[in-house]
This record gives sequence, structure tokens and C-alpha cells, in this order.
Amino acid sequence: MTSLSTALSAQLEQQRAALRRGAWRVGWKVGAGQRERIGDGIVVGHLTSESQLSPGQTYVPRDGEELHADAEIAVTVGPDLAFSPALEIVDLSGTDEAPQIVADNVFHRAFALGAPAEQVADTVRLLVNGEVRASAPIPSDVLDRVTSVGRILESVGERLQEGDLVITGAVVQVPVRRGDVVTADFGALGQVTLTVAAAPS
Repeated sequence: MTSLSTALSAQLEQQRAALRRGAWRVGWKVGAGQRERIGDGIVVGHLTSESQLSPGQTYVPRDGEELHADAEIAVTVGPDLAFSPALEIVDLSGTDEAPQIVADNVFHRAFALGAPAEQVADTVRLLVNGEVRASAPIPSDVLDRVTSVGRILESVGERLQEGDLVITGAVVQVPVRRGDVVTADFGALGQVTLTVAAAPS
């Protein structure tokens, strides 16, 4: 856990810097892929208002980004759990060193949320420009991942707070590029859409 704790502590300096700039705490994100994994479990990134977009807004890429869209279930922490559709934009360029990936906030670039509900969805489809690119059932361990996030945060003196939102890891992930309109469709739970800005003319 030492490498994960060290990397996460470095990452949380970024979170604190964002809060000093006037952003507000939104919550956390799960990284469950092999590339970012340190040890056997998940890793954790943070979410603030600096990277939150409203559904339908546009993400403006930086040069050199290798963008992917992740459809995820978001869980709001509290006595009455709420579930929301989430769409995250990640940048998979750069290092393959897991501690540095965690310190750099686990590929995160932007996210948007749909309306919360009391029940989780069964499946999700990820559409790009109206075409279904991927679909999959929602994993059964969504709440277990939230518990794991809490345990990992406690290892660095942080904790989950009531009202924190946890996006629980990609159910499906597809590459996207400039000009794409991306929709995560969770059926009865709702959907959320973002646009990737086209290249400047």
C-alpha cells in the first residue's frame, strides 16, 4: 500500500490546490484498469468542480491527448444512496508507470452527470455520433467499490463524506476524437451527453 499511499497523497495536493483556487469538492473516481493498478485492488482519483461539465456541454481537448469516453455509474454517499448516469472523458496518453498515473489523477479530464435515482440501471450503451459503439451490463460490485474507496482514502488521512459522489469505474470505454458527440445511455436511469470540441478552423 505504500506506493499507492504515496501516489495518492501527491494527487491530493492537486485537489487541495484546486480548492484554494475556489473549486469545490465533488468526490472521487475509481480506477480499476490494469495500467493504473498498484497491487491487487482499485485506485482512486478525485473530482472537483473544475472538471465538471453540465450535460450537453463541450470538452475542449489539449494537444496530444488520447481521449476516451467512459460510461460509469455514479453513487452519492449518504444514508439514502442515489445512483446517477456518469460520463467521464479520460486521456490515456503519457506514462505507463502506475504510481505516476495515480499521482496525475488517473487519466481524468472531465465528467458530467445525469439526474439521480434510487435504483441502479441494468445495462449501459455508449453512443458516438448516434452510433452504438459499446454496451455492457452494470457490474454487481458497484457498492463494494465505494467501500473500497473509503478504505483507501482512510489510509492517507482522508475520508468519504456524506454528499460525496463516487464514479465507480468504466463499464464501457471507447476512443473519441474532436467533433464527436458522446452519449452514455443507461435506459430507465437516463442518459448524459458531452461533445468533444472540433479542431479550430
